[in-house]
Amino acid sequence: MASSMNIERKCDFCTSKSQYTCPRCNALYCSSKCYKHQSHAQCSERFYQDMVEQELHSGKVSEESHKKMMEILQHLKTGDTVMGDEGETLDSDDEEDEEDLAVRMADVDLNDSETVWKKLTEEERQEFRELVNKGGFEHLIPPWNPWWEQQVPRVQEIKPGGECMPGYDAGCPEIIEVSPFSEMMKSSPSPCIPFNILNVIAAYAWTVRLFNGDHQENSLDATEAILVLSTVLASNANFEEAAVAVDSPKMEAQNHPWLMESEEFACTVRNDVWKILQGPEATNHTFYVRAALSEIHMLLSTSRISLSKKKKSPGRRKGLFSSPFTDGNDHIELKITTLPTVKLALKKVEFLLSFIKEYSETLKSI
Repeated sequence: MASSMNIERKCDFCTSKSQYTCPRCNALYCSSKCYKHQSHAQCSERFYQDMVEQELHSGKVSEESHKKMMEILQHLKTGDTVMGDEGETLDSDDEEDEEDLAVRMADVDLNDSETVWKKLTEEERQEFRELVNKGGFEHLIPPWNPWWEQQVPRVQEIKPGGECMPGYDAGCPEIIEVSPFSEMMKSSPSPCIPFNILNVIAAYAWTVRLFNGDHQENSLDATEAILVLSTVLASNANFEEAAVAVDSPKMEAQNHPWLMESEEFACTVRNDVWKILQGPEATNHTFYVRAALSEIHMLLSTSRISLSKKKKSPGRRKGLFSSPFTDGNDHIELKITTLPTVKLALKKVEFLLSFIKEYSETLKSI
């Protein structure tokens, strides 16, 4: 038994000495080339995909790391891997340069994009650069499922004491509390307010779909998008018709290439506004509207903090892979997202929330 433990273990795919064991099938291999060997491809590719997809769905991966991991998935799914011919003997240089990806990423925090980038080989970096330039990874990102499209349970939990807890609130943004409209304004509300709310909701739906649900991780960029799309928040515009208010973000997006989308996308946003306006149930029809406005408030609040810190410590924001991609990969240029504009927008959102608190029935008429 002791003598068998001292026997030098050979790679199952070449004549080199084995250094690693496959965590799925226990096959012995010496490098990533042998790990990706044709006879082991089904196991190795599934392992990589499981590893990456688990991280992507964990909710702990930043947008930068998310995009990098999507490149790895694309690398595997297209089969564009670097493998030696079957039975090829690898020299020591190959073994050092092609260290197994799983081993390289074992102790790496995927939220640390710079460290992940350093762990990639030069060939992998080049492939990723080409992928980013071509936009080839975007179709692999799982589509975001909006919280307003959730299935509302018919049976609801009743807490001790008789209080009914709606099952849909857990999947929605937390609603902030504001003062009633009558405490903020002494005059009667303008008839434009309900239509203005539609404009803000349409800008919100356009933004969160454009960011595929990652808007909170990119608060300044998302704030710039919402302020560009909603003339109510950015420039004190008022609307008198529902259709014009909802379609206004589409018209604004045409002037900004990074916001432009297809007519199909615009139709989806219109449908989103309708669903948000309908709410989860007839007895609580303003819940989704208040949730959407509350998330805008949260987004603006986060941006206000970021802009305040930037004012104290000015410096250029870094974008995706800022070190290797110095040209064209910075974040969106902030043209209207300034500290005063964000503060004013926050007040407007609070104003709209206070209106809904007392005049919820006016939204039904729309």
